[in-house]
Amino acid sequence: MACDTADEAIPETICGTPISPDLSGPLLHPHGKIVEGNRVDPSKAWLMPCVVLVDGKRALTFRFGFHDGAPEDLLARSRESTVLGLTEPARVNLGFEDSVLGNEGAAATAPCKTAGGDHFTLKMKVDRAKALKPDLRPAIEAFMRAYMAETLKTLNCG
Repeated sequence: MACDTADEAIPETICGTPISPDLSGPLLHPHGKIVEGNRVDPSKAWLMPCVVLVDGKRALTFRFGFHDGAPEDLLARSRESTVLGLTEPARVNLGFEDSVLGNEGAAATAPCKTAGGDHFTLKMKVDRAKALKPDLRPAIEAFMRAYMAETLKTLNCG
């Protein structure tokens, strides 16, 4: 018995930030029914999650952080944190104050004045990525470069 498994359109906005489906598509593959759970509120402080599910399974996890003072060392945190915990993390220049890329995610920090502080940190994980395979690194890097820049615009950080 055949059933219709046509993919839903990839959203043009993820967790309140506009992003090209060309950049998010590889991270949401295989596509299906896409649902977002978003608790991000820049008027409140520190860590807020947003999760994107595909066919009921976690595909992308974001942590939006608003904080005061110098940002944490993202490379050190990416090695030890259960929240970020990246495999083969490396500093990369994405055009922000600090940026780290791993096989299954990325993190970036930039100055941003909000009610929650003077810096903004975005951490994202591609839950479908295989930790020991670097095949999604280029797609993760391209997505994070664009997504962080657009998020900063959405937050009016400049």
